[in-house]
Amino acid sequence: MTQEQLKMFIAVVEQGSFRGAAKAIFKTQPTISNAIKKLEEEFGFPLFDRDSYRPSLTQQGRAFYQQTKRVMQSLEQLSVMGHQLGAGIEPKFTVVISGIVELGPLLKQIRPIVLSFPNTDFSISTELLSGVMERIDDNEADLAFATLFGVKSKHEWKKTGQVELVNVVAPGVFPGDDISQLEAAQLPQIVVRDTGRSAKKGNINLLEVGRRWFVNDYHTKKELTLAGLGWGRIPRHFIKNELEQGLLLPISVEGIEAFSSFDLCIIRNRERSLGPIAGRFWDLF
Repeated sequence: MTQEQLKMFIAVVEQGSFRGAAKAIFKTQPTISNAIKKLEEEFGFPLFDRDSYRPSLTQQGRAFYQQTKRVMQSLEQLSVMGHQLGAGIEPKFTVVISGIVELGPLLKQIRPIVLSFPNTDFSISTELLSGVMERIDDNEADLAFATLFGVKSKHEWKKTGQVELVNVVAPGVFPGDDISQLEAAQLPQIVVRDTGRSAKKGNINLLEVGRRWFVNDYHTKKELTLAGLGWGRIPRHFIKNELEQGLLLPISVEGIEAFSSFDLCIIRNRERSLGPIAGRFWDLF
């Protein structure tokens, strides 16, 4: 069995006749008939029922055709990947995105790049605080989209936008919108947990007094805050509607402003060379 025989077999099935297959793949009809006959002799069963005017697949032929299509597609993908590797294109590419980033607009921006490299195995993951740069430093990610939290001199970065954090609470929880630390301590401060694996975790604007509730994402933090079970800073894009409807209210807590903005950046380890895909990402921003 050769790849050429399989191509001729597929052509006969898809063209519906030996003559049509000959025209489609620029082979003579006897050449195709001989190739099919050799396949049938090799496996010991007929691929086509030749009693009708047009060749139709036997039951074994249908099963063989389905598997042949899968095999040929895999061979084609393997060939493309081989050429990619020869051109230095990354076979795998991992992007880590901070949970603070608004995913929709970012994914819309990077979609054309992902679709341009169909044979690269892309992986996109989300991390928080030190977990982002930990993935970059441990060579578990090629690029990051995050704030500059944890960035060092070995990292290269370019600004891609901004994110605004709003310190919020449900209505009626506090007597006003300018709260002392002692007043704030009466209700748990809700904190998104650092996903870094190291013992040294990173957190920003934690009160030294009062209770804390740790959650794994901003969606959970938002729901707990809406329920009046705590307070904390949440990216504006998560709570835009709730702010407009008055379901969440901005508050200033002693030492924590009601509104704070941070640059969002694309970040890489400058010690790693830029491959074609990484270069496309870098140029995009």
